[in-house]
Amino acid sequence: MRKHLKFGLVAGVLAAPAAAAVIVPAPANAGGHSSSAYGISATGPVNVPATPSVTSAARPNSRSVASIPGNPLVKVSVLRARAVPGHAEASVVDLRVAATALGPDAVLSAKLIAATCDEGAGVSKLADVRLAGRPIEAGGSPNSTLTVPVAGLGGVQVTVDRQVRNPDGTLTVTGLHLDVRALGKSQTIDIASATCAPTGEAPKPTPIPSDLPVTG
Repeated sequence: MRKHLKFGLVAGVLAAPAAAAVIVPAPANAGGHSSSAYGISATGPVNVPATPSVTSAARPNSRSVASIPGNPLVKVSVLRARAVPGHAEASVVDLRVAATALGPDAVLSAKLIAATCDEGAGVSKLADVRLAGRPIEAGGSPNSTLTVPVAGLGGVQVTVDRQVRNPDGTLTVTGLHLDVRALGKSQTIDIASATCAPTGEAPKPTPIPSDLPVTG
């Protein structure tokens, strides 16, 4: 009995003394990009590493935590992140960033901040988000920006449903992005961030001529 060629590269041969056709299948994920997500990250006087952080190329693909170790200024009930090929999501429930993290009056609180990236398209959700007592609501389009006046800081720039198309073609969706610049210092906080790319539909295999011999 004739053996199959390794990995199934040859789908069939013509029943005649001619060149065979080698079928080279394309990968299912044409983009080859991993999805990723995290609940919260901060850089500046207050540093918080991306927590919890997951990627679709590593296990576990889903992770939830109920606190941020070593950071008493940020309080949450649940931080959740999930990533699979072509899809990522993150959510933060019952968030409170202490006033000393941003300024004496800049308390940030939220019942829910969530971001979802699916096949290269993103969406964010906010519920009862307040900064220095001012309600922050989802805008009608991505990258809605507003400046919230805060005593002693002048203003905190807030971006709702921040969506950034990265050089590698992936999309990063962040539910809420805060940028504070005061007294020569810069503080940024990203809450609920998800990155993904379209998995794509594998193109039809292309026959490639080969000089494999034909046997009966």
